[in-house]
Amino acid sequence: MRKRRTLAAILSVLVLVGVVGFTGTGRCEYPERPVTVIVGMDAGGPTDIAVRAMTPSLGSYLAQPIIVENKGGGAGTVAMSLASTAKPDGYTVCCAHSDAFVNTALMQKLPFRPLHSFTPIMGFGIAEHAALLVKSDAPWQTFKELIEYAKKNPGKIKYGTPGIGLGMHIALEVVALKEGIKWVHVPYKGIAPARTALMGGHLDVCSSSIDWPPLVQAGTLRVLATYGQNRSPHFPNVPTVKELGYDFVNAAVYCIVGPAGIPAEIQKKLETAFTKATESPEFKAVLDKLYLTPAHFSSVEYDRHLKEKWVRTEKIFKELGIIKEPATEP
Repeated sequence: MRKRRTLAAILSVLVLVGVVGFTGTGRCEYPERPVTVIVGMDAGGPTDIAVRAMTPSLGSYLAQPIIVENKGGGAGTVAMSLASTAKPDGYTVCCAHSDAFVNTALMQKLPFRPLHSFTPIMGFGIAEHAALLVKSDAPWQTFKELIEYAKKNPGKIKYGTPGIGLGMHIALEVVALKEGIKWVHVPYKGIAPARTALMGGHLDVCSSSIDWPPLVQAGTLRVLATYGQNRSPHFPNVPTVKELGYDFVNAAVYCIVGPAGIPAEIQKKLETAFTKATESPEFKAVLDKLYLTPAHFSSVEYDRHLKEKWVRTEKIFKELGIIKEPATEP
């Protein structure tokens, strides 16, 4: 009888060890399987390239494969919607940027609350020098010439952007409101297809995200204005729209978020993993090629950034007459 009791006790201990997995918590340690990063733009744009540059270091730190899924559309909000409804276990996160959280949500009704439906993880870069582009053989040599043409030809200019509500879209709506221009906005699922449409003659203008300089340097496109606080260091002779008399500056902060409710210990591990991935020399070299300004926002800092941007942008949009009230509750 004593031997049977001893054997039963040993078996109980072995079962307990198997369940606990040597973690002492009654559960296996995160992550046990691949982590998916949903990218809110089609392949080939800055968001997609930046995420894919992170994955080697990220996968090494988490000791799991990293799966990148492109879900373009809605200026990044299609991907954000998918992320907001994912299980909050740390296995699904999303790469987005502050314009999608704030600008798009202010203008459109979205199926999530931008300041409540997510767990902020970190921010890693700032898009400071988006720009207005035309083909190199376009008749407009300057921004002023384009505006004069648009005034005389209402509804004739078609301009493309990576999506509704992004800074590239708002920039031209600010100009249109001030100048009384009527032109046609054509949103795409990312900047790569928008610029392709411009080069193919399907658009007259492209309001582009930041990775445009090589196309201008190659003589394929011409830049008429940029949207940063200061001029682009690569094209110091090109004016900003603010210099040209329009009260607008665009600086979207790229980030990683997950669905609301991710446990604090998993959030912290993800924040550490993504931070380490963005510190690698390889990733920094990619940021430089994408013309993204390196930056680091902790989860707390990024959460604060979004809340402050919401208040500031809502005020600006109301003053400009773009909205009367936010389309989506924060």
